[in-house]
Amino acid sequence: MKHLLLLVLACILVPAAVHAQATPAPAAAVPESAQEAILPSGVVATPAPAAAPAPVANASLIAPAPETPAANPNAIKVKAESAAGRLTVKTDNPGPTRVEVSDVGGRPVLTHTMMNGQTPLVLNVSQLPAGAYIVRCTAYEKTGMRRVNIGL
Repeated sequence: MKHLLLLVLACILVPAAVHAQATPAPAAAVPESAQEAILPSGVVATPAPAAAPAPVANASLIAPAPETPAANPNAIKVKAESAAGRLTVKTDNPGPTRVEVSDVGGRPVLTHTMMNGQTPLVLNVSQLPAGAYIVRCTAYEKTGMRRVNIGL
């Protein structure tokens, strides 16, 4: 019976002791002015400012996130010539680029693939009704958009 009582008591006290060691004791909420000490000579001594913690070796085990380059506002150049019924598109991409002209509802109305972005693509948009359109250029994983007004 005595052994059973000691076993129950140990089962209760051991987890409590482990928990007490694992969690730090809460700091006393003492105002900054109350932390001053009075020396035996009657002089009030203020505590020295706390030093910064010493750096720990290998403290940064997680690599910082890579920086995303800023978007280039000149990557896509779109020029709408309403009187001539032309839309000129130029990109800075040297490879194949898909150019899609969509209405404001998101429905594609004109699609073309240009092989070299350095050479401007001229699209005939005279058959499109006047209004606002979105020109979306897609090359591999890069996508850029511009809003243009045609016929206005």
